[in-house]
Amino acid sequence: MKGKLKWIILAVIILLIAVVTAIIVINELSMQYDIEEIKEYNYFVLTEKSKYGVIDKNGNVIIEPNYIAIQIPNPSKPVFICVSSYNQENKTYETTVFNDSGTQIFTDYEGVQAISISTNIDSSPYEKSVLSYQKDGKYGLITLEGKVVTKPIYDEISSINYKEGTFLVKKDGKAGVINMKGKVIIKNEYETITSDNYYNETTKNKTTGFIVSKKTENGFRYGYIDFRGHTILNTEYTQLKRVTQIPSEKDIYFIAYKEGQAGLLKNKQVILNYEYQEISYYAVDDIFITTRNGKQGVVKKEGQTILHSEYDRILSGGIYLNAIKGDESLMFDLQGNQIQTESISITQTDNPNYYIAIDKNDIYTVVDASGNKIIDDNYSYIGYLPGNYFIVAKEGKNGIINSKGEVVVEIKYTSIFKFNDTNLIQAEMSDTKTIELYNMKIEKVASMNNAVIGEYKASSINPKKYIMLASENNFLYYDENGNKLEAKDVFPNNTLLAKNINNKWVFVDREGNIKVQANYEMITDFNEYGFAGIKDDGKWGVINQNGEVVQEPTYELDWYQPSFLGKYYKVNAWYTEARYSSDEV
Repeated sequence: MKGKLKWIILAVIILLIAVVTAIIVINELSMQYDIEEIKEYNYFVLTEKSKYGVIDKNGNVIIEPNYIAIQIPNPSKPVFICVSSYNQENKTYETTVFNDSGTQIFTDYEGVQAISISTNIDSSPYEKSVLSYQKDGKYGLITLEGKVVTKPIYDEISSINYKEGTFLVKKDGKAGVINMKGKVIIKNEYETITSDNYYNETTKNKTTGFIVSKKTENGFRYGYIDFRGHTILNTEYTQLKRVTQIPSEKDIYFIAYKEGQAGLLKNKQVILNYEYQEISYYAVDDIFITTRNGKQGVVKKEGQTILHSEYDRILSGGIYLNAIKGDESLMFDLQGNQIQTESISITQTDNPNYYIAIDKNDIYTVVDASGNKIIDDNYSYIGYLPGNYFIVAKEGKNGIINSKGEVVVEIKYTSIFKFNDTNLIQAEMSDTKTIELYNMKIEKVASMNNAVIGEYKASSINPKKYIMLASENNFLYYDENGNKLEAKDVFPNNTLLAKNINNKWVFVDREGNIKVQANYEMITDFNEYGFAGIKDDGKWGVINQNGEVVQEPTYELDWYQPSFLGKYYKVNAWYTEARYSSDEV
């Protein structure tokens, strides 16, 4: 009997372990979700005479422009939310949802709407995988395929800044958080919930946590809950901020206030007690500057003191700290050792041989690791360029010098800077709107007056990133290193290509034979949807990849390189998706 009981107990234990393991696995799976990446744009908002509809990538009208607003939550999928009116009394929109056949869908649901995201990291203004719906004054979530994610049990559902796929939900006046699978991350127990704004390139916003608050007799108190829903800090702080510049999901740093005094925390561990007026993090030096009783000091993030709180002001100056006490300006290294130097800031460049120094008169010099001056010519600015070059400024003009102090690009430009994620340097002169491009050897590779410049990412029609320099009557292509590209290099799949012959623009085949000879003032190359712009007598029209005129030149557009879908031109709208129109302008 005892042996049998033993085996029963063992079986129960094994069963309990299996059940607990299953619960953990299911919970973990419900926490995981992928943010959909839009790889193909098939549908776009159409606007005509202040009304809105939908067109597809071929320029065909899918939904006539008869609505006060159109929401396309995911441009790759045929789900179009058409807003016909707004009820001022209950502050709700009357919406109808159609597919690409013009058939009404989601008829079993009321008040279906896309969920706006004002702080998305891509160009989509909406959540791309789920929609909200309404029933009896309550809200729930459904997928774009019409599957219920949550029942309509919430008073409100909205997006959370920098946290796509996760939603702020309110119930009975209290805030909580759910994800796009309907998993409850934070129960409805809080007055307010916001994201901590943490982001890195690997996890993106998946590990972004939450600042939560509860209302007490003494006002709001704040705490912290991580992305898994685990409470890290209870709601006991009068202010709370995550130090998002420290890239770690394991060791999270907070600047926290209790009764008006700031402290520093690593997770739950108190690094600095609550006895400071202010604490600020400086990522370049990986230090915190503290203020106590009006005096400043410096500590490491582990809590060790570098400089005691006895200075009127401390400036983080690269590899040195500039501490001001009365009329004295003292320099210290990052270990707290005083340094004898005339500079108030010395910053290391990407080249270990060069440091940028600034003196008390805001004059820039270049020094070596020992502090010896390499370049000293009364410059008001010096910035390092890869190799042995520097951007410099003097008397309001900018140029480039080498490590010997020799001017290699004349100091005459309004601005000079490294162009985005390329190996190109952009120099501009504002009076003539001239843009010049230099490569990393400081060789001029392009120059154009009255120009604009754009960087274009790889797409289905152009497999490599390219740079376009454009003016009212010309445009040129370059790769990331400044090598000039032909249209056939940029658009390997296009059968017709733009070409300038004797100051008139025509379309040629890939062998250079003229195929469309209308001698246009200006044209564009064909976009990924197979349409190009043609300009005649100052007005723009559209041609398709077969050389057929889709729209005679009638649009008076100010853009050098407009884009088209069918007869419609692209309208670039701020804070929303691109729209297309045929309105006369």
